[in-house]
Amino acid sequence: MNRTERKARTAEVNLKRRRGRPAAHLWRQAGKRLRQTGTAVGVSVLSLTTAVTAAADPPPPDPGLDPYPDIRYYDEVDPGNYASPGGVWFIAPTGQNCGIWGLGSFGCAGNIAGAPPGTSHIGWVDGDRAVHYDWSMNVRFPANQAVQPLPAHSKITHEGSTCAATGDGRTYCERGPLRFVLEDTRTWLSPPWIDLKWVELGPASCAPPGGGPCYS
Repeated sequence: MNRTERKARTAEVNLKRRRGRPAAHLWRQAGKRLRQTGTAVGVSVLSLTTAVTAAADPPPPDPGLDPYPDIRYYDEVDPGNYASPGGVWFIAPTGQNCGIWGLGSFGCAGNIAGAPPGTSHIGWVDGDRAVHYDWSMNVRFPANQAVQPLPAHSKITHEGSTCAATGDGRTYCERGPLRFVLEDTRTWLSPPWIDLKWVELGPASCAPPGGGPCYS
């Protein structure tokens, strides 16, 4: 190889080297960008995961008062020990005469705390659409009289309705969403409209929202 050929060969090699450098440089830059992008994506995924986890956390419990007791694990008494013509009857922890009769009607007679003067009965009668304490409850309430109390932490069931005596001296009766709680100083009952969970018995025996008709 003469001198001219060697120069041409050297020039060709140098040209190939110069042409290869930008490609290698681009690959290095691309790798760097990929690593940076991967880091950014990792951070984004972590943030999204954290956000999703936070969104999945259950909301804090409602601090509001729920007057209805959980009676699932109360002792079930023998209804036969409380039987009276047409149903079962017991003396409530709050002193009322209470019973379940007919096709599951239930109620109590006596002092109904929080009710207007003269109110002496509260309950639900088969065919009604709500628990109530107006005059119609009085006239349809049986004349049966209980002879023994219902012990604390116990319940009695008859014809699909259940009444219970709580450990803190309250009286509770229910049939599905129809229910009430008697306390010494106040009374709670399920409302006749479905947008509320309960109402505290107040000064009116019948007061649906919007001035609607009575529900007894």
